[in-house]
Amino acid sequence: MKAKILAILSLVFFGLSVNAQNNDTKRLPGSWLGVLTLPDGQVIRMVMNYKMDKDKFSGSFDVPEQFVKNGYIDSVWVEKDSVFADFGTKFGKGTMYKGVFLPGDSVIEGKWIQGAVFPLNFRPTTYVYTPKSNLNPKFGGYKILKLIESTPTKDQQNTGTCWSFATTSFIETEAIRLGKKPVVLSPMFFVVPALMDKSERYIRMQGNLLFNEGDLTFSALKAYKKFGAIPEAVYSGKTDPSSTHDHTKMENTLLARLKDYVENGRGRISPDEYKKSIADIIYKTMTKAPDTFNYNGKKYTPKLFAKENVGIDPDDYVEVTSYTHHPFYSKFVLEMPSNWDHKLYLNVPLNDLIAIIDHALFNNYSVCWDGDIQGLNNGFCKLGKKENITQQSRQAAFDNYTTQDDHNMHIVGIAADQDDGRYYIVKNSAAYANCGGYVYMSKDYLLLRTISVLVNKGALPGEVTKKLKAGVL
Repeated sequence: MKAKILAILSLVFFGLSVNAQNNDTKRLPGSWLGVLTLPDGQVIRMVMNYKMDKDKFSGSFDVPEQFVKNGYIDSVWVEKDSVFADFGTKFGKGTMYKGVFLPGDSVIEGKWIQGAVFPLNFRPTTYVYTPKSNLNPKFGGYKILKLIESTPTKDQQNTGTCWSFATTSFIETEAIRLGKKPVVLSPMFFVVPALMDKSERYIRMQGNLLFNEGDLTFSALKAYKKFGAIPEAVYSGKTDPSSTHDHTKMENTLLARLKDYVENGRGRISPDEYKKSIADIIYKTMTKAPDTFNYNGKKYTPKLFAKENVGIDPDDYVEVTSYTHHPFYSKFVLEMPSNWDHKLYLNVPLNDLIAIIDHALFNNYSVCWDGDIQGLNNGFCKLGKKENITQQSRQAAFDNYTTQDDHNMHIVGIAADQDDGRYYIVKNSAAYANCGGYVYMSKDYLLLRTISVLVNKGALPGEVTKKLKAGVL
């Protein structure tokens, strides 16, 4: 599943890689701050950071008001005293920035072109934008009732891979529960096979499938079962370890190639051909994972590492949801675009859903969460007003698209406020809305905005399993 953050940020989220030409480029390196007024009247700051290595530039754009750090641009070039930047891949063909160096090296005067033209000037700055991230699960004024031992919080950076980051954190935490030493795994190791599988499904469905980088917990578990796991220290998935994850160009290039196969491939394409073509595109952005590697003095394959250092069985887990358009206590294919692989969800009444979550957490089983992130702000997931969430209001929110599968996160504990109000302690891999790291989610928010939760089957309360149809689990 792809977080809504990507759609919200698409107007202002980009980074920079520059090939310098034989012109006056000495004035460009450094950081430049500009102010842009968006079509809706919102005023935002934009920070352009340039570096120069030999005859090439590299850098990034930051947008603090939109919680954006780094990103992607097609190309930037300098001609005499002018700077040009092409943002066509990120924001659509024809999106450009054009600026001119004014005398004195103090101003780049220019304009942002995206359909309309918006003035955008830059001045040198020492400002450095650092997204807020809550690294401590303890929030002032709240009492922790239960906190499960877990690994450090993660950062998905400029990708739509929240599903893999959340599920990877969940897998790491399950390994600790099973008595394994804590290990930080590579979320990107699960991303490549998921992209390969989804690309093939897109072609076989003749394009009648949503294709983007978003996905669900199922794909991470499927990749784990088939390929194993690799520590993050061994495989980051980056071609440049010092860079930021940004898959914008890869995703767009993949979709364009897949559409070409669907539209023009009759009689000429084969699985061997398109699988190789898809892999070639992926590996221009991501590195190939090693077949063997050394870890703590021992040689491993990913499968052996998963067996000895993680130890989970992917078949021991179930996605649980609660909707009235299918029978309770049975499984069904949840109808949402991100469920491209037609995976089955266990359907239970709302009271049982919250009982499963609470029972799991209080018995040292963490919970992987899929849901809607409207109302996510400054470290909290809250509804706009206090509501009594019922089975009917939850169903209505799903049916009218008020609740959508925007984001995946990982629940590791329970807290209470001064009035004994229940909050769930959540690990979030996205820094959007000043909510990187730990987030507190109110109970009514959880009831309304949750699409589903992934739990170990052993975490289901006995009274719930008694109600299940024979063979459901």
